[in-house]
Amino acid sequence: MLVHVSARVLLAMMLALTAALFIDLRQAMGPESQGHAYIRPEFERQMRELRPTILDAARRHNHPELSGMDDREFATVIAQILYNEHFGWLEDAISPLQIVTPAYQMAQIELNQAISSDLTVWPSNLRPSVAVEILREQLPVPGTSGFMAVSINVQGSKIDPHSFTDQHALYAAVNAEISQPTLAVEYLAANLERGVYRARYEGIPVTWQSLAAWHNQGIVSPADIQHSPTARHYLKRASGYRPAAEALVAP
Repeated sequence: MLVHVSARVLLAMMLALTAALFIDLRQAMGPESQGHAYIRPEFERQMRELRPTILDAARRHNHPELSGMDDREFATVIAQILYNEHFGWLEDAISPLQIVTPAYQMAQIELNQAISSDLTVWPSNLRPSVAVEILREQLPVPGTSGFMAVSINVQGSKIDPHSFTDQHALYAAVNAEISQPTLAVEYLAANLERGVYRARYEGIPVTWQSLAAWHNQGIVSPADIQHSPTARHYLKRASGYRPAAEALVAP
């Protein structure tokens, strides 16, 4: 079957390939400075609009008795990850790419819709496959290919994953939801709730670092993070956005 793709989809494919080709280069460069945590003005405006949504999602998905965080601290982690995800390391390294990032982000959404791919979707940068796990209330068990059941509710979602017999249709439906900013916040908060459950399962203290590493690489333990250059780099970038996140959710 012939699939017609738009110029934006082709852009997404080219930039995704470029990012993949530069991963080894980034890791070979070794430690780098934290750098300036750049935030596009239009994204900062969107984050201010999303502030009530972020705070509400934190109240729904945080369990202080498990996380050791109050709801505002949990909201800070949500905001911190959203800020960190609005640009990637490649845009940091090649600043002219920041101009085309919004088009690239939309192109990945279109590509997911066109060919049922599993590319991450902005603004939360979740993959459709991860969103499906959330809707199915599944939590991956470390060291196995299995899942354990957890109680998670994605408020506002209209999707019953068990009613789909076709993965393409399911991924397309999920892709449409996680590309909506308010629902993206809800899915992200639900995924961080899974991160809390995973940390408790592994006997790991819940920190913003463990939750961010969970979102980025599906790991929570300090040892696993230490052995993952990608997770270490992600946390280094995320630390630069923490002051903005704290200011956003401050009373």
